Parts: sequence; structure tokens; C-alpha cells
Amino acid sequence: MKKLPLLGIILTALLFISKINKGQEKINKNFDELICKEWKLQSYEEKGKKFPPAPEQKGDKMIFYKDNKVKSVESGYIQNGIWKYDATKSILTVIDNDTKEKAVMKVIKLTNDECILEYKDPEGIMLKMYMLPVKKV
Repeated sequence: MKKLPLLGIILTALLFISKINKGQEKINKNFDELICKEWKLQSYEEKGKKFPPAPEQKGDKMIFYKDNKVKSVESGYIQNGIWKYDATKSILTVIDNDTKEKAVMKVIKLTNDECILEYKDPEGIMLKMYMLPVKKV
């Protein structure tokens, strides 16, 4: 008889966890739909000041694919890798295929029309990248 209340608590907890997981799947699906585009650098922010891309950065872009592959073009140099997203922390991680180097970025804003990522560069400087969509992939 004492096991009945415990069983009820366990079933309630499992139901609650199931709802959380379904909510998490929906967030990830929405994120995937929004991020999977070609994004071009519009501007960046360093120490609270916004700057346009330098002439050599005019063609900088990131292309996120639905199969979790990513292509980054930075100053004409192309890197390929994979991406993953942690919705609980709003963290987008990009791992380079060749060097295995990880770029960990905080997703500040992601809509159909804008992507803002915060990133700490190798020198420890916090940068915000403001990107606009070029086309859906």
C-alpha cells in the first residue's frame, strides 16, 4: 500500500521530464530552422563600440547546414566544421574539421532577419558579431 504514493510520484516525475524533453526538442528544431542559412557579417562590437567589417572582412560569412555542418569564410580563408547547440545555455559550438579547434559562442539573438553571437577571441577579448541572412540553405 505504501508503494502506491511512491509510484504516483515517479509517474508524475516521468511525465514532467517527458514534457521538458519535448519542449527542448521544439526549441532545438526552431533553432535549427533559424540558424540554417548563409549569414554575412554586418558589423562587430568590441568593448562596447560597433565597427563595420574591415575591407578584407567584407566577404566574411558563416553557412550553417541542417546536417550540422558549417562553412566559415573569414578574410577569404574557408574552414569547414560541425556545429552543435545547447539550448539550456544558449551556446553554439563550432568545431573545425582540420584543427579540431572549438569556437564557443553565446547566442544573443536569433531571428529570421538577424543573428547576434558573442565570442571570446583567442586573446581573451569579447566580441559580438552582428550578422544578416544572405539566403536559406
